[in-house]
Formats: sequence, structure tokens, C-alpha cells
Amino acid sequence: MRLDHGERAGMLFNSFEFIFVFLPITLAGFLIVGKLVMAPAARILWLAIASLSFYGYWNIDFLPVIAVSILANFLFATGIAKYSQYSRMIFVAAVAANLAGLGFYKYANFGIQIFNSVAPRQLSPLTITLPLGISFFTFTQIAYLADVLAERARERNFVKYVLFVTYFPHLIAGPIMHHREMMPQFGAAGAPRLSPNRMAIGLTIFTIGLFKKAVIADYLATVVDPVFASAVKGGVACLDAWGGALAYSLQIYFDFSGYCDMAIGISFLFGIILPFNFDAPYKSHSITEFWRRWHITLSRFLRDYVYIPLGGNRYGEARRVCNLLLTMLIGGLWHGAGWTFIVWGALHGLFLAINHAWAALRQYSPALRSAGGTYPSALVSVALTQFCVVAAWVFFRADSLATADRMLTAMAGFSAPTAGKLVSAVSFGVIAGFYLACLVLPNVNELFSRFAVGLDTYHLPRPWSLLRPQWSIGMGWAVATATAFVMSLLAVLAAGGDAPFLYFRF
Repeated sequence: MRLDHGERAGMLFNSFEFIFVFLPITLAGFLIVGKLVMAPAARILWLAIASLSFYGYWNIDFLPVIAVSILANFLFATGIAKYSQYSRMIFVAAVAANLAGLGFYKYANFGIQIFNSVAPRQLSPLTITLPLGISFFTFTQIAYLADVLAERARERNFVKYVLFVTYFPHLIAGPIMHHREMMPQFGAAGAPRLSPNRMAIGLTIFTIGLFKKAVIADYLATVVDPVFASAVKGGVACLDAWGGALAYSLQIYFDFSGYCDMAIGISFLFGIILPFNFDAPYKSHSITEFWRRWHITLSRFLRDYVYIPLGGNRYGEARRVCNLLLTMLIGGLWHGAGWTFIVWGALHGLFLAINHAWAALRQYSPALRSAGGTYPSALVSVALTQFCVVAAWVFFRADSLATADRMLTAMAGFSAPTAGKLVSAVSFGVIAGFYLACLVLPNVNELFSRFAVGLDTYHLPRPWSLLRPQWSIGMGWAVATATAFVMSLLAVLAAGGDAPFLYFRF
């Protein structure tokens, strides 16, 4: 899958120019500036300039878009704080302006497509280049405006605000940050020091993420792409469809997990702690738990700024179901302008509604409550949750509803007989091995739990793992990290350096 944003790939976290040029220069400059100038403002300015340079490297035309967005939202926030009698009116105007900008860049052509499907007069699609990360920096700033309105964000430092929006580890694919989580860190007193422990932890986490992306996710893409390409043309066998769907579920898992780990590791090098955005979602016992572990900060945003303002669960069960469906439809549209994303969001809204209904039913049934604590029940819960997630991922990956229909029809065994040649027995074995790894191995959050490498968004218990190693400085971890790093670089070299993260599209 290639980038839709401009003509060149830019500085991917898994690119040689990022790993060996941008990151070392930015980190060295950060440490030197912090050593020479004790005031935090100097290193904040350095990181802001570096982050804007990182963003502009992708496409210089993106810079005016994000610059206007930052300036406008800072002025809106100042107005909300200063003119309390008009604060709500200013907030509504600010949110409308943000959504209008996002709507133009991301949804204008989708709207034209819908118009053309029902109107006799056909409109030509617009030539629009989608600015990289626009969904992330738009939602981050809407959350900031809401916090200003609620008087949870009081600081008005423009340079710190620029860094808050553009901070390069999170800018392209999240997490969606809260102002109150990051501003105290950006303004922390004291000069940053080159800490061997911090460097070892940050580089190890970065390497784990790089390995997930370059070695695992990019390999799985070679299994996924031929299956969905065949479904586009019309023919796919049952086993191939299942192989493609399961492989894609793992591809997006390791791709997004890899990005989240790399962002955490990079930021930790600078002594800045990002929120955890991924926490073993395939170990979830329910769809509700899945959304507390998958893209955690998006789930938090949708809960706090969409679901609860709509009324949440305060007005009866029917209203809650409507609110869940609408919230997840918005979540689907946030990911992409297309009917497949809308259906994906609607399915998750439906799954959540069923999950809540089942939870309510269990409260009235002692037998169901007692069965819920057994190992068979846990196994069925994990398997059923994963089945729903995999089925929904088909829509997320498919380029059209017709392609998704062919895939699901084939998975159900109702497609026309087709020779299954796309997914080999070896690939099925690899898929099973990676699923087993998801289920039994600890993630970065658990490996480094005693080092506080990320901020908790939901106070969830650590997911179960059969193996529970803890990272420590030692020769074993050093050799394993170095080996994984070299393997990852070889995989990047073999891929030609053009394997963007899947969430870069959003």
C-alpha cells in the first residue's frame, strides 16, 4: 500500500533518513540546547522547529495548512478564555471551522461521489492532496478547545502550543493528546541529560516497534494484498478469504502497534511521556474492552467529546444504542471517506450495543454471572470478540462494498468454487504463530511497566500473558535488540523503503 499524501514517502519512522539523520540530529540538538540554555523555552522552540521540518519534509505544501490551523485555533482558544460571555459561541464557531477544513480536504470528493450517484448532473472530483495527519491534529485541537471551554487548559504559550500540535512522534498517526497531559512536560524545569538508561529503554522500545512494522506487518502485507486484489476481480476461495482476512487483522495489529511503540520509544528519548495508545486488544473479552485497548486515545476522544455530549447512557437504553451507533459511525468516517468505513463503524456500534445488552442480561441471571468467571467462558469471549473484529476488518481493508461482500461470502463458504492458491500452508502456519504471539506474549506496556514509559488512559488491568519477562539492562536484551534492529533494517532495505504505516492514511 502506497501513500496517498503527495508524491514522495517523506520521513517514515522506518526510513533510513529518519533513523540515521533526523532523529540523531534532533536529539543531539535538544540535548545541546538544553545544556547551553537552562530555560525550557529554548528546547521547546528547538523541538517545534524540528517537528515542523519533519512535517514539511513530506510535502512543503502541507505547512501552510497546519500553520493556519494552529494559528486559528490558538486565537479561538484565546477568545474562549478571554470573552467568557461569548465562550460557547466562539467554541461552536471554532469546532465548525475545524470540521469544515477537515471536511473539505477529506470528504469533499466523497460528497461529490454521493451527489453524482443521485443527481442527473455530474460534478467533476476536486484535485485535493490530503494533508498528512490532518485527522489527528484536527481532533487534538478540538479536544484542546473543549478543555479551554471547561477551564481545564489555562496556559497560553504560543510556542508550546505549536509543539503540542506538531510534536513529531505523535503528529502523523497519534496518539490524540490532551493539553493537560503534555504541557507540564514540555515546560519541565531542569536541563535534559544524556541518560544511558533512558537511551537504552527508548531505543529498545523503538526497535521492538520497528521489528513489528518492518518484519511482521510488511510480511503479512504480501499475504493480504493478493487475496483482496483477487476479491476485487471477483474470485476468491474460502480458505484464501479466511487467510487474507486473518492476515490483515494481524497486519494492522502489528503495523499500528509498531507505530505506537516507536512513538513511545522516540518520545522517551527526549524525556517526554506519551499516552499509551495500544494495549493488547486481541486479548479482549468483549468489544467494549477491545475499544479500551485499540487506538485508546481515539476511543477516549469519541467517548468524551461525542458519546457523552450526545447523552451517553443517561436517557435510557434506546437512546444509548442510538448514541453508540452515531459515535461509531463518526469513528468510521474519521478513518476514511467511503462506505466501507461507514459500515465498519456501524458494525462496531452494533457490536457495542449487543455487548451492553448482554452485560445487562448477565446482571439478571445468576447462572450467566457464575459462568462468566470460568476458563471456557473466557476462551469463548476472546474468540467471539476476535471473530467480530476480523469480520469488520474486511470492510476496513476492502476498496468497495462489493469487494467486502465477495470476501465475506467466500469466508461463509457460499462463493463459487475457486482454486485456493493464494495463501499457502506455510502462510497459515505463520498466521497461527503470530496470533499465538498476540495472545501469550507481553507487550511493551508490560515489559517496561516499572519504568513508566507511557501514560495510562484507561485504568485497565494488565492483560494476561503466559510469559511475563521484564526488561532490564543486560547482555541478553542488548543482543536481542541489536539482532531485531539489524533484521528490521534488512527488511526495510528489501522493501525499498516504501512501506508506510497504515494509519498514515488517516
